[in-house]
Amino acid sequence: MDKSELLLGDIRSYLRIMAATTKQSAAKEVLDTYEKALLFSKLDGNTPQLRLQELTSVPQPTISVWMGKFIEAGIVTPPSEVNRNYRALFTLQELGINIGTLKKRSGSERVVEPQVVQATSPEAA
Repeated sequence: MDKSELLLGDIRSYLRIMAATTKQSAAKEVLDTYEKALLFSKLDGNTPQLRLQELTSVPQPTISVWMGKFIEAGIVTPPSEVNRNYRALFTLQELGINIGTLKKRSGSERVVEPQVVQATSPEAA
């Protein structure tokens, strides 16, 4: 490895640390349960949602909702030409999250899907 590769590696590490530090607060708000953190830890860019459902016991519709929140928080990248599926941009450790200290969701907690409101015409009323 030459000097320029070493320097680029150092720059990459520094930028990664800085980015993780700026995302810690948002990540802690979004990854607030054991199940969300477990799911997040499985986002390698290769694993499809149905397999994530099997690995985490989180229903696929809930996974879809959570993915939107993870992307909005800036901690996950959506599927792309490079990664066929969602990919975590950081590790839980980089975000300062200890999965062992997070509470588990109760089985009765359900994620409410956004409702689509259909416009009605005045004649229909």
